[in-house]
Amino acid sequence: MTISLDNGLFGSRKRLAFEICEDPQTVKRFQGLVTPPGSPEKCMKVKNVKVSASPKRLNFGPGSAYSRTKAVLQRCSKVDLGPQPCLPTRDAQYSEIMSFLKQSIRSEHGDSLYVTGPPGTGKTAQLDLIMREKFQTLVLEQPNLQPDQGLLNTSFFKTSNTTYQSVAMVSINCIAISNAESIFAKIHYSFAKQPSQFARNADDLQEFMKLHPNTTFVVILDEMDKLVTSTLQDTNATRHIFDLFLLAKMPHLRFVLIGIANSLDMKDRFLSRLNLRQELVPQTISFAPYTAEQMFEIVMQKLKTLDMEPIIQPIAIKFAAKRCSGNTGDLRKLFDILRSSVETVELESMKNRRLAGASVNKVTLAHVAKVFSTLHNNFSTKSRISRLNMQQRLVLCSLVHRERSEIFQTHTSLDDAYEYYTKLLHQKDTISPLERNEFLEICNALETCGVVSIIQGKSSGKTRHVVKFIKANVDEKEFSDEISKLASLKTYL
Repeated sequence: MTISLDNGLFGSRKRLAFEICEDPQTVKRFQGLVTPPGSPEKCMKVKNVKVSASPKRLNFGPGSAYSRTKAVLQRCSKVDLGPQPCLPTRDAQYSEIMSFLKQSIRSEHGDSLYVTGPPGTGKTAQLDLIMREKFQTLVLEQPNLQPDQGLLNTSFFKTSNTTYQSVAMVSINCIAISNAESIFAKIHYSFAKQPSQFARNADDLQEFMKLHPNTTFVVILDEMDKLVTSTLQDTNATRHIFDLFLLAKMPHLRFVLIGIANSLDMKDRFLSRLNLRQELVPQTISFAPYTAEQMFEIVMQKLKTLDMEPIIQPIAIKFAAKRCSGNTGDLRKLFDILRSSVETVELESMKNRRLAGASVNKVTLAHVAKVFSTLHNNFSTKSRISRLNMQQRLVLCSLVHRERSEIFQTHTSLDDAYEYYTKLLHQKDTISPLERNEFLEICNALETCGVVSIIQGKSSGKTRHVVKFIKANVDEKEFSDEISKLASLKTYL
């Protein structure tokens, strides 16, 4: 007897199949488990019941080879890191960050660090690993070592083989901060156990830290460029970030600032005043886009954590890695492509109703190529635009609107594209612009749909940095015809 339960978890549906023998007592016990007396409304409905000649069990569900493979290809899944909390292929960046932390915390006066690189290159993940593994709340070999009782988020950091330093550490994602000036209050609130009032500026924050001279304050600002680019109307936004970097350089203050940002040229665009004095310039660590070889190595390491033969052929992984590395070097996209490929094979097997004793179908190069062809440029502009939601169409409209002017005929940087997008929406005064991080996510989605192209290049000016450029990839007539069908978007043409 075969009983299938629909629990809505596999894509739009996920079938969880149970196979039990054709014994009346067993069926009765099973039905009692599924539908307890007195509470039928809280139970899953039993449906699609049919009798089979012998007890069988389908190889789908949370324990199947397909589900387990998709699980390890999740962006947040664990990987064997070895003796140190270092991401695969990021040994150099890990060593630089650890060296900075040891030196700045041991010096007892603080410092600043700027961690930069394109999205999906491991910046935040590597810092999170270090914070989780290297900052200890309890030191067993030194039980007398106690944290400052007046502070929150306290821990200890090992600066040498026998020395630990008392620290207060917090990581703040700047996406949630709409006003750059409030960053001082946010930091103060993260540390002060009983604040009488919140810090309104850098001076207030400095006075608070002086009250705790034996503790080093470590502040990580993830998506730090969001504080500047999301407040284009606030002329003081840059000054507030500049003041934080100044605090980290004060010799009498134990304040360590680590900023994480996607903008490779943020120091030159928004923190150029720091360049006036060499001692104020933060140390910079860059996370370059992953190469195809690095991507392949990372995926293979993840698959090795499964106690089974990988169901994805190595040549298929290499093909996907090469396509993703040549595009943006974003590891997250590779995981998405491989998971989609596994789902393709899983659906094929479900249609054929493969039994548990049968061999598991493997993901081949053909399956991966099929996913790429579905996602990229094998459709007309009309077909591709039809799959976009309203926000995606709006971002695409701003790109096309910019390129139609005589000044902008080539690729534009993502930062400039976002600035143009926000200004355009403010002029129309009909729809509020997205946050910068959301805008970048949509740009990545548009690239996946094949309506824009994103490439790497050099910025203009005296200091040339590697930046990402974006350009619309649509047929002008088809684009205009499709967008004109929506009155709310027609004005953006």
